[in-house]
Amino acid sequence: MIEFFAPMVPPTATHNDLVAVSDSHGKARLVKSAALKAAEAKWEAHLAEHAPQKPLDGPIAIEMRICWPTGGRRAQGSWHAVKPDADNVEKTVFDVMAKLGYFANDSRIALHSTAKLWSDPAGIYVRMEEL
Repeated sequence: MIEFFAPMVPPTATHNDLVAVSDSHGKARLVKSAALKAAEAKWEAHLAEHAPQKPLDGPIAIEMRICWPTGGRRAQGSWHAVKPDADNVEKTVFDVMAKLGYFANDSRIALHSTAKLWSDPAGIYVRMEEL
Protein backbone atom coordinates (compact mmCIF):
# COMPACT_ATOMS: atom_id res chain seq x y z
CA MET A 1 0.00 0.00 0.00
CA ILE A 2 1.14 3.53 -0.78
CA GLU A 3 -0.31 6.56 0.99
CA PHE A 4 0.91 10.14 0.99
CA PHE A 5 0.04 13.82 0.73
CA ALA A 6 2.21 15.96 -1.56
CA PRO A 7 1.75 19.67 -0.91
CA MET A 8 1.62 21.64 -4.16
CA VAL A 9 -0.63 23.85 -6.24
CA PRO A 10 -1.96 21.34 -8.77
CA PRO A 11 -1.62 22.36 -12.40
CA THR A 12 -4.79 22.77 -14.44
CA ALA A 13 -3.37 21.65 -17.80
CA THR A 14 -4.28 18.05 -18.61
CA HIS A 15 -3.79 15.50 -21.37
CA ASN A 16 -6.50 17.42 -23.25
CA ASP A 17 -3.93 20.18 -23.84
CA LEU A 18 -2.71 18.74 -27.10
CA VAL A 19 -2.03 20.76 -30.22
CA ALA A 20 -2.21 19.69 -33.84
CA VAL A 21 0.92 20.15 -35.91
CA SER A 22 1.44 19.32 -39.55
CA ASP A 23 4.48 17.54 -40.89
CA SER A 24 6.18 18.44 -44.16
CA HIS A 25 3.58 16.35 -46.03
CA GLY A 26 0.65 18.20 -44.46
CA LYS A 27 -0.30 15.26 -42.24
CA ALA A 28 -1.54 16.45 -38.86
CA ARG A 29 -0.61 14.82 -35.58
CA LEU A 30 -1.23 15.73 -31.95
CA VAL A 31 1.64 16.76 -29.69
CA LYS A 32 1.77 17.93 -26.09
CA SER A 33 1.40 21.66 -25.60
CA ALA A 34 3.95 23.61 -23.57
CA ALA A 35 1.33 23.87 -20.80
CA LEU A 36 0.87 20.09 -20.70
CA LYS A 37 4.63 19.48 -20.66
CA ALA A 38 4.97 21.92 -17.75
CA ALA A 39 2.06 20.27 -15.90
CA GLU A 40 3.57 16.80 -16.32
CA ALA A 41 6.94 18.06 -15.10
CA LYS A 42 5.30 19.60 -12.02
CA TRP A 43 3.37 16.40 -11.21
CA GLU A 44 6.53 14.38 -11.72
CA ALA A 45 8.56 16.60 -9.39
CA HIS A 46 6.01 16.21 -6.58
CA LEU A 47 5.18 12.53 -7.07
CA ALA A 48 8.69 11.15 -7.68
CA GLU A 49 9.68 11.04 -4.01
CA HIS A 50 6.72 8.78 -3.21
CA ALA A 51 7.25 6.27 -6.02
CA PRO A 52 7.60 2.66 -4.83
CA GLN A 53 10.85 0.75 -5.20
CA LYS A 54 9.01 -1.74 -7.38
CA PRO A 55 5.76 -1.17 -9.28
CA LEU A 56 2.49 -2.37 -7.81
CA ASP A 57 1.25 -5.39 -9.73
CA GLY A 58 -2.11 -6.93 -10.50
CA PRO A 59 -5.32 -4.98 -10.20
CA ILE A 60 -4.89 -1.72 -8.31
CA ALA A 61 -7.26 0.51 -6.35
CA ILE A 62 -6.40 4.20 -6.16
CA GLU A 63 -8.02 7.04 -4.26
CA MET A 64 -6.97 10.62 -4.99
CA ARG A 65 -7.98 13.93 -3.48
CA ILE A 66 -6.68 16.83 -5.56
CA CYS A 67 -6.84 20.11 -3.68
CA TRP A 68 -6.50 23.59 -5.12
CA PRO A 69 -5.85 26.58 -2.81
CA THR A 70 -8.94 28.41 -1.56
CA GLY A 71 -7.45 31.82 -2.24
CA GLY A 72 -9.54 33.01 0.68
CA ARG A 73 -12.61 32.90 -1.58
CA ARG A 74 -13.72 29.30 -1.17
CA ALA A 75 -14.77 27.31 1.89
CA GLN A 76 -12.16 24.90 3.19
CA GLY A 77 -12.93 21.40 1.89
CA SER A 78 -15.65 22.52 -0.52
CA TRP A 79 -16.01 20.85 -3.90
CA HIS A 80 -13.89 22.15 -6.80
CA ALA A 81 -16.59 21.98 -9.48
CA VAL A 82 -14.76 23.93 -12.19
CA LYS A 83 -12.16 22.99 -14.80
CA PRO A 84 -10.13 20.93 -15.12
CA ASP A 85 -12.35 17.87 -15.38
CA ALA A 86 -11.55 15.16 -12.81
CA ASP A 87 -11.12 12.44 -15.44
CA ASN A 88 -8.66 14.56 -17.42
CA VAL A 89 -6.58 15.30 -14.31
CA GLU A 90 -6.65 11.59 -13.43
CA LYS A 91 -5.32 10.61 -16.85
CA THR A 92 -2.45 13.08 -16.60
CA VAL A 93 -1.54 11.97 -13.06
CA PHE A 94 -1.85 8.27 -13.97
CA ASP A 95 0.45 8.74 -16.98
CA VAL A 96 3.06 10.42 -14.76
CA MET A 97 2.70 7.68 -12.13
CA ALA A 98 3.27 5.02 -14.80
CA LYS A 99 6.38 6.87 -15.95
CA LEU A 100 7.65 6.99 -12.35
CA GLY A 101 7.08 3.25 -11.84
CA TYR A 102 4.05 3.25 -9.54
CA PHE A 103 2.61 0.57 -11.87
CA ALA A 104 3.49 -0.84 -15.28
CA ASN A 105 0.54 0.77 -17.02
CA ASP A 106 -2.59 2.59 -15.91
CA SER A 107 -4.62 -0.30 -17.35
CA ARG A 108 -3.76 -1.98 -14.01
CA ILE A 109 -6.11 0.44 -12.23
CA ALA A 110 -9.32 -1.49 -11.64
CA LEU A 111 -10.90 0.80 -9.05
CA HIS A 112 -10.42 4.55 -8.75
CA SER A 113 -11.94 7.49 -6.96
CA THR A 114 -10.90 11.09 -7.47
CA ALA A 115 -12.23 14.13 -5.66
CA LYS A 116 -11.46 17.75 -6.52
CA LEU A 117 -11.54 20.09 -3.56
CA TRP A 118 -10.65 23.60 -2.41
CA SER A 119 -8.20 23.27 0.45
CA ASP A 120 -5.41 24.94 2.35
CA PRO A 121 -2.92 23.38 2.18
CA ALA A 122 -3.26 22.59 -1.49
CA GLY A 123 -1.86 19.36 -2.86
CA ILE A 124 -2.64 15.78 -3.75
CA TYR A 125 -3.53 12.94 -1.41
CA VAL A 126 -3.01 9.46 -2.82
CA ARG A 127 -3.82 6.04 -1.40
CA MET A 128 -3.25 3.02 -3.61
CA GLU A 129 -3.06 -0.70 -3.08
CA GLU A 130 -3.06 -3.99 -4.89
CA LEU A 131 -6.48 -5.64 -4.85
